[in-house]
Amino acid sequence: MALRMKRAENGTFCIAVDRPLPKGAGRQQAYENVVSEMLAGENRRARLVVVYAFRAQAAALMTAIQRAGASSYFVLLASDGWADSIDEFDGVEDVALGTLSLKSYARTIPQFNDFWRSLKFGEQASNPWFRQYWEYYFDCVLTEAPLINQSAFTKSCAKEDSLTLSNHPDVIENSMINDAVYAFAYGLHYLIEERCSSVEPADINSCIRASSLLDYLRKVSFLGFNGPIEFDENGDIRGKYSISILQRDPFKKFHFLTFGVWDVSTRKWDMRHNNTLQWPGDNTSVTLPPTSTCSDGCTTMQRRIEIRKNCCWECIQCQEYEVVAADGNCTPCPMFTWPNDTKCLPIEGMYLRWSSVTAVFLILLSSVGLIASLLVSVFFIRNKDTKLIKACSRELSAIMMIGIMFSYLSVFFFILPPTNVTCVLRLCGFNFSFTAIYAPLLTRTVRIYRIFTARKTTVRRPKYTCPKAQIVISASIIAVMLIIMCIFITIKPPVATKFQPVVTQSHVEIICQNAIGTFMSIVIFNILLIVAAAVFAFRTRMVPDNFNESKFIAAVAYMTIVLWLAFVPSLFLITHEEVRVLFVTGAMLISATCALVCLFVTKIYALYMCRQEQWNVRTTMADVGDG
Repeated sequence: MALRMKRAENGTFCIAVDRPLPKGAGRQQAYENVVSEMLAGENRRARLVVVYAFRAQAAALMTAIQRAGASSYFVLLASDGWADSIDEFDGVEDVALGTLSLKSYARTIPQFNDFWRSLKFGEQASNPWFRQYWEYYFDCVLTEAPLINQSAFTKSCAKEDSLTLSNHPDVIENSMINDAVYAFAYGLHYLIEERCSSVEPADINSCIRASSLLDYLRKVSFLGFNGPIEFDENGDIRGKYSISILQRDPFKKFHFLTFGVWDVSTRKWDMRHNNTLQWPGDNTSVTLPPTSTCSDGCTTMQRRIEIRKNCCWECIQCQEYEVVAADGNCTPCPMFTWPNDTKCLPIEGMYLRWSSVTAVFLILLSSVGLIASLLVSVFFIRNKDTKLIKACSRELSAIMMIGIMFSYLSVFFFILPPTNVTCVLRLCGFNFSFTAIYAPLLTRTVRIYRIFTARKTTVRRPKYTCPKAQIVISASIIAVMLIIMCIFITIKPPVATKFQPVVTQSHVEIICQNAIGTFMSIVIFNILLIVAAAVFAFRTRMVPDNFNESKFIAAVAYMTIVLWLAFVPSLFLITHEEVRVLFVTGAMLISATCALVCLFVTKIYALYMCRQEQWNVRTTMADVGDG
């Protein structure tokens, strides 16, 4: 019992109820009390009952189980005190169905069986044990000095002169007796060799001590009839155990069927019976053994909180981003990974793909804008010598048109899969397109402001207002932006990297990570251009009505200011890459389209839809345009 409890504490198995069985007649109520405790509360989940008892006690326990209405609920594991015996189980066979018995494995000895079957009663009449077995086996009583209760038999052995043991079944247990005798023989042999070699044969008994013999028995190792024989530190044999189960045959008769052998030394299971086995249940066709657990097993995404050591526990669901670690606790998966049963697997990085609705929408818009820009460029080239086109600074318009077309073209860089190369292209395309639009726009606005301001005091044209000077100024501003961008890209270039906006969600994106200094320096540079253009556009709002160019420039500048006031703060608040790409490309498309419509499409409308005298182009405008 102490050994069983120790193994239970170590987690080998769990004991729900441990109670002694009473002995003697008239104790059925005590058995019923034990069964009631077995069926109470959480104890009911334990369905395997190990019964260390004799036949009468086992039968009384099964009777109590039957009375409690649990005939087909428990699986009994029989000790050797009543294993393989069904003589005293009449009326409780439904409780006993599926009973398991564990015995030391034994093989028959053919020579002994031949000897046993050849024995005659007359030759062994003086052997009291043979006389007793004769009465038991033939179910009869000897007329002279019966050795078994005579009332148990209805016939006399004397009337059966032809009784023989020729059809006696094989005797199996004798091989265990044979191995036991040899074990003692080997133990005594080794003890005498080591401790009693100098003792006279007559004094050998005085040399042998029980405690010493036990030590030598534990060291015994030899090949017996049932295989290798040796013992462990507890004195248990390290051999084989045969496991039998009580079954019911088609004729409603019960018998124990050996269905497997367990080898303790090799820890291998040898199945000897492959047919379907019968187990306790609500019907006779139950073919699966019942489960006997205090708690159901937890899933791979649940951790155990033990209520009783290694036996009863409560399953607690881990968070969806956690996995059960080796120590049994819920542990969050590392970044960029997500639980998959028992381990964390990498999450596939998401980015804007060509086939997505957003990408198709952006491609459509940018393609339309690019085609429109090309058509407008063709229009301006074909009408470059008209006063209307000359008045709007053809050279600066060409630079702005390049910036507008590059804005539409840069949208495709944001749809390409993020790599180190495409990240550089995104940064360059975004910033160059804005600078290429607003550097000449600022130059044109400052030029208009200077010309109309100077006309108040002189008729001479201000310096650096000729086309070449305007091109140099615009190119210089663009060059400054490019130099700043190249310096920062060289120091810390943008790289494609993984980004998990929320670590508790299985969403990972591949983004372009820009150094905050690189991004902000160029953004601030473009913001200053736009603000400066807006300031000078505001200051030229009172120019003569016939010079309506300044109004369109002011519209572009004001709209861009509003757009960037919403764009820059939101860019730092957006966490999802697809939304960020949509926001950035949207800003580029709106700015480019606004500049295209206000500064170029209006000229096409005036050229084709208005008469030349309605253009309001006078010498003053011509002067402003061509310098």
